[in-house]
Amino acid sequence: MSEGTTSPALEPEPAPLPDDDDIHWEIFLRLPPLPSSLPRASLVCKRWRRLLSDPGFLRRFRAHHRAPPLLGFFADEDGDIEFVPTLRRPDRIPGSRFSPPGRDGTGFLSFLGCRHGLALLADHARLEAVVWNPVTGGQRRVPFPPGFSGGHVYKGAVLSSSGDGHVHGDGPRTPFKLVLVHRTGELHGSIASACLYESESGKWGSVNSTAIPHLSLHEPGVLVGNQVYWMLFGTSVDNLEIDMDILEFDLDGQSLSVIQKPDTNDSGLQALRTKDNKLGLATLSKQGIQLWERETNSDGVGRWVPLKTIELDKLRAISPSMRICPATMLGFDEDNSAFFICTNMGLYMIQLESLQFTRLLDGDPFTAYYPYTSFYSAGLGVGGGDDRAELSNIA
Repeated sequence: MSEGTTSPALEPEPAPLPDDDDIHWEIFLRLPPLPSSLPRASLVCKRWRRLLSDPGFLRRFRAHHRAPPLLGFFADEDGDIEFVPTLRRPDRIPGSRFSPPGRDGTGFLSFLGCRHGLALLADHARLEAVVWNPVTGGQRRVPFPPGFSGGHVYKGAVLSSSGDGHVHGDGPRTPFKLVLVHRTGELHGSIASACLYESESGKWGSVNSTAIPHLSLHEPGVLVGNQVYWMLFGTSVDNLEIDMDILEFDLDGQSLSVIQKPDTNDSGLQALRTKDNKLGLATLSKQGIQLWERETNSDGVGRWVPLKTIELDKLRAISPSMRICPATMLGFDEDNSAFFICTNMGLYMIQLESLQFTRLLDGDPFTAYYPYTSFYSAGLGVGGGDDRAELSNIA
């Protein structure tokens, strides 16, 4: 280099990123909340596996994504309980992985519902409620409350007692609440009784009863605030038409009551939760699917208010030959605000707000349908199944 010249300024080297677990956590939080995300990332190295399986990270991951994905549904056909996956590969959970407990042929199990990653079954031979975490396999058995040995335990609900609404760890070790509904009597003169169990105290509350005008199919309940709702179905006294009402259990007051449906002759009804956290209803007719919301005035008197109508022509735009089967509203996904209907083309999911329309399964509807949503932890592999989900939009 000649005298009097200067060398060009050297570019400063970039500072290395701090080797901090918190940096990794912030990146991992952005992974999609699908079953394959965390297990795949945990295979990179031992450090990633340790970070991704840390309980603190898993709590933050759930809180960040809020709504867990719909993994599939449990179908109960006269005690034959099967998990049917709905996700595409590689997130599709094999049905055999979520095989219900107690299937030893010694008694009759019925599926009562699932929520917050937990599932609830009734063991009628042992007179026990079974709270089960399908992801971890953990379970806890709770004897039926006194007086529930006769008649038939035909409805129930389970929910996590944690503030964020999701289970952590082994599921049944996390505080939970469960409700059982017991029925006695005949078709047009039944008495429903409900009782609340809290795992923290290990005790059942008081039994509350009310007369119900109808029997009921096995359908999942819907949690709205601190109330659980189930649809009641039955025939009129002259057997000429279908009657429907809604059974309500208040978790705070531990009270049981019956709410009348809107004044409509629609053939299919499904209770749901609206975006305002109120009781809603979807009713099916030849014209379309009418969405309702129940409002309560200052005197505590409730009334049904129509929200909007989903025209069947929009649904048929997916397939001109599509027909919606009568009275086949098959359940409601509380976490993702979606309800399910059966058509001659298979089982479909409709998002309540966006009206996004997703085809889930082919074939006929099952006797009972229970959507199962949950986060999937690192270290649990997935695989198997097929890839048939199709997505469209009818908004």
